[in-house]
Amino acid sequence: MKPRIIFVERKPSASVSIERVFKQIAADWPPEKFDVEFQTVPYGNGIVAILKNLLFFRKRKADIYHITGDVHYISLVLPGARTVLTIHDLVFLRRRTGIRRYVLKKLFLELPLRRVGQVTVVSQAIKDEIITETGFSAEKIDVIENPLIHGFEADPQKPFNEECPVILHIGTAENKNLSNLIAAVEDLPCKLKIIGQLDDKVIEDLRRHNINYETVAGLDERQIVEEYRNADIVSFCTTYEGFGLPIIEAQAMRKPVITSDLAPMNAVAGDGALLVDPNDPASIRRGLDRLFTDAKYRTQLIAAGTENIKRFDGKPLAQQYADIYDRILSRMDTSI
Repeated sequence: MKPRIIFVERKPSASVSIERVFKQIAADWPPEKFDVEFQTVPYGNGIVAILKNLLFFRKRKADIYHITGDVHYISLVLPGARTVLTIHDLVFLRRRTGIRRYVLKKLFLELPLRRVGQVTVVSQAIKDEIITETGFSAEKIDVIENPLIHGFEADPQKPFNEECPVILHIGTAENKNLSNLIAAVEDLPCKLKIIGQLDDKVIEDLRRHNINYETVAGLDERQIVEEYRNADIVSFCTTYEGFGLPIIEAQAMRKPVITSDLAPMNAVAGDGALLVDPNDPASIRRGLDRLFTDAKYRTQLIAAGTENIKRFDGKPLAQQYADIYDRILSRMDTSI
C-alpha cells in the first residue's frame, strides 16, 4: 500500500495562494509513489479562528502530515514525529509588536518548531531569519525552493510597447512596496497594471502622482498568465519576501524583470533580472528607464531568465520532499 500524505492547508481565500506550490509538488511525483490528499482547516485568521481550528480540526488518517503554510500552529494537534512543516516567511512577526507579536511567535514559530518532525523553508534567507529569531538548530531545517508552476507559457509573445510600456505589479500588501513604485513611475510614459485590492490611501497616491493605471483582483491562474502575457515589464521591487514566485513566473513568460537587490529575491532571480534598491524610488526609476530604452539589455535579461528557471523544475524539488518523507517512514518502521 502506498504511504498516505495529507497536506494541511489554511482556509481558502480570494487571493491566489501559496498552496498551489504543493499542488505542483504532488503532481510531480510518480503516481505510484504516494497517495496524496489536501485538507483545509475549517476557520480563517485571527485569534478566535486559531483557537477554533485547534479545537475543531479533525485530522484524516495518514502516514505523514505536511503543513504547507500559514497554519503552523495546527502542528499542536498533529502527531509531531510524523508532521512536516513548511515555513514560507515570517511576515506575521514583522507586522506585529508587543504582546501580539509574542503570542504569534509562540503559536506560529516556537511551539511548532519544537513539535514537528521536520522543518522546511523555501529560501536560505528564511532559514537564517528563523535561526536569528529562535536559535533553532540549522541542521533541523531543510531549504527546498519553490517550483515553477506549470502553465506559464510564453507563446504567443507580445512585442514590447516602446511608446507606453505596461508595467505589471503583483500584490498590494505593505511589503509589496507599491508606494515607492508609484513615486518611481511619476511622469514616465507607461501604464501601471496592479493585481490586488487597492485601499483609499493607494488610490489617492496614484491620483496625486497622476499615474496611468488599471487594477484587477480575484484572478484565477489562467487570468494571471494573461496579465503576464499582456505586460511589457514585471516589477517585483518588494521589501520582504520568503521566496518571490512572480520573479520566476515572469521569467517563464519571457518578460524583463526588475526586482529588489535583497535576499532572497536576488538569489531567486539569478542573472535574469535588473536589481534595484526597493527603498529608493530613484533607483527603481533608473532601472525602469534602462528597461524602457535598452532593447539589447532586455533581450539579455530574458535569455538569462529563461536559463534561470531551469533551477526550479518541479520534479527534483518534489523528490527532495519525497526523501524527507522516506526518512520519516523509515524511522517509523524501525520503531515498530
